[in-house]
Amino acid sequence: MAENTLSCRHEFLFLYDIKMGNPNGDPDENRPRVLPDGTHYVTDVRLKRFVRDFMKSQGKDILVDTIEGKTTNLTGRVAYYLSKKDIKEASADEIVEILLSSFIDARMFGSCFAFKSENIKSKKGHVETKVGESKIQWESPKSLTGAIQLNMGEVLHKAEEVDIHGTTILGSDEDKTTGTFTTYFALRYALIGFAGVANEHSAEKSNMSDEDYEYFLKAMWHGVRVCGNTRTKVGQIPHLLIDIKYNKGEEYQIGRLHDYVKMIATSDKKEKEWASPKDYKLDLSLLIKRLGEQNDKIETARYAKSPDIQFTEDLPTDWQTLDIENLT
Repeated sequence: MAENTLSCRHEFLFLYDIKMGNPNGDPDENRPRVLPDGTHYVTDVRLKRFVRDFMKSQGKDILVDTIEGKTTNLTGRVAYYLSKKDIKEASADEIVEILLSSFIDARMFGSCFAFKSENIKSKKGHVETKVGESKIQWESPKSLTGAIQLNMGEVLHKAEEVDIHGTTILGSDEDKTTGTFTTYFALRYALIGFAGVANEHSAEKSNMSDEDYEYFLKAMWHGVRVCGNTRTKVGQIPHLLIDIKYNKGEEYQIGRLHDYVKMIATSDKKEKEWASPKDYKLDLSLLIKRLGEQNDKIETARYAKSPDIQFTEDLPTDWQTLDIENLT
């Protein structure tokens, strides 16, 4: 495994918004996902997809990907990659090393390195799978915990669901001469909060480096904006990213940093009527207090913010700015 892995623990908070869009459709009707108490949420898988898609757009190889535009399982993805690299055979330990050195998302988020039964054959206590010229020998299914773990994202205020109706000019089939009605489900406005941890011990196993982590922060920020380029997600804007770097060797994290964010109205509008950052200010006073109480454990606090976001009080002067726009 690599020696230059994540040097210490990090915690992060990430806020972005969406207007008249669906941040994460449910599997039934593709409506915005909502809990029984009315809180809308976004899965960690959705945010990871933005991160992966952005990294791919920047020329990075990612493990969780399609093959030439077609979906595949893990077996097919790995075998296809080995075939492209002209690797004819690999043992269990070798395949793990290849995957972690090749795929940045595997180093960040881990993976279950298990092959589906219809694609494998047993032979002398090992498992083999052949695709093209490549052969993988696998002693047993293996899983690797990712160094970066995300909480489920939550909309931090009451949001209003809307049904957006339209029509198409094209008919639904060749016999129809008129267009069809279309509907998609959206939130009028939503500020979404994610929190997470990057664990240095897991990073030792997944080979995730400090450089990988810095790239993850940038991929989150740019990914929701650049890779949310679909009808239901266009216009997503990143607004705040805070990174907490703990002292080396410190076994501590606050956890769920988005729980310490409050939104304060700047007008008489109800929460469901909010339409932009002009309608509220962010109150980070409790988060700042909690971080201050653990100041002896923290090496640095860094942040990036959009020009539109407003705060109830200035951020601490000792917080450093993140160079979030520089992708080199």
